[in-house]
Amino acid sequence: MSTLKRILKAITPHALVEMRRAAVAARSQKAALALRSAFHAERRRLIASVEDAQVGAAIRGDDYERVIAFLRGGGLSDRDLREGSMPAESLEFIRERAISQLDASRPLRALHIGNFVGVSLAFLAAALVRRHPESLVVSIDPNLIHRGITNPQAHVSALLSACGLQRNNLIVAGYSGRKSVSNDGTVFEGYDPAKEFSNEFACEESLRNIGQLCPRSFDFVCHDGNHEATYLLNEIKQVLPLLRKGGFVVLDDVNAWWAEIRDVFLNLSSLGLEPVGTDGRVGIARLLSEYAGTAAGA
Repeated sequence: MSTLKRILKAITPHALVEMRRAAVAARSQKAALALRSAFHAERRRLIASVEDAQVGAAIRGDDYERVIAFLRGGGLSDRDLREGSMPAESLEFIRERAISQLDASRPLRALHIGNFVGVSLAFLAAALVRRHPESLVVSIDPNLIHRGITNPQAHVSALLSACGLQRNNLIVAGYSGRKSVSNDGTVFEGYDPAKEFSNEFACEESLRNIGQLCPRSFDFVCHDGNHEATYLLNEIKQVLPLLRKGGFVVLDDVNAWWAEIRDVFLNLSSLGLEPVGTDGRVGIARLLSEYAGTAAGA
């Protein structure tokens, strides 16, 4: 093609339109890149400013009264907190007779079954972390309405964060075994667990599934969930293959009010657990020899 023809083609209306369109597209792409760059720069600045503003733990998880005060600040009643949680004296008993006996040369691993709003979870997690900073607590709770409190896990998470323990906890929102009736079968604050049973949902068999992932991995287990004796006994059988030799099992409410729980504790030796002691509220036992069962629940 001659030079003249190329010039004539270039100055036709269509060619001019294409040149203009290309120029506009280039400017638009440049503007889009500049906008994207500005957006991400501002995003990173905001994230950094929020993270930099974060402070350390506001309270210690094993400072019982400050934990109670923190949860009261979240709208919970003092009565519900104290009646629905292990008392400070029992938690100190657990620390002294069990947690202080664990090997602190390595990170400790614990299971906590039944969280409510996290009072005992925070205390025991703090005690374990004080033994070794990389310790981990896996807690299991279906996060159902309890004592009239909706979404108790929200309070648990807020408390763990305030205590600086959020990195040392893994919460499993599920049943330890099969689905069971909530609130230990009692009507509380107008909530009837029998009527609401079909409307309650959570994953099931958490202990069995944890056992498939990490058998013989835990040093400590605290049972404070379902208070039906058969259910608790099945929990303990599921826990045994998860425990290391020398690991501790703690049961709450081993008193006359919960006679069936007390009976389970008094017969733990039949499962290969040696009773360590009780303060009248909680009972502690220890797995002294390697668990000989062939499967969870054997």
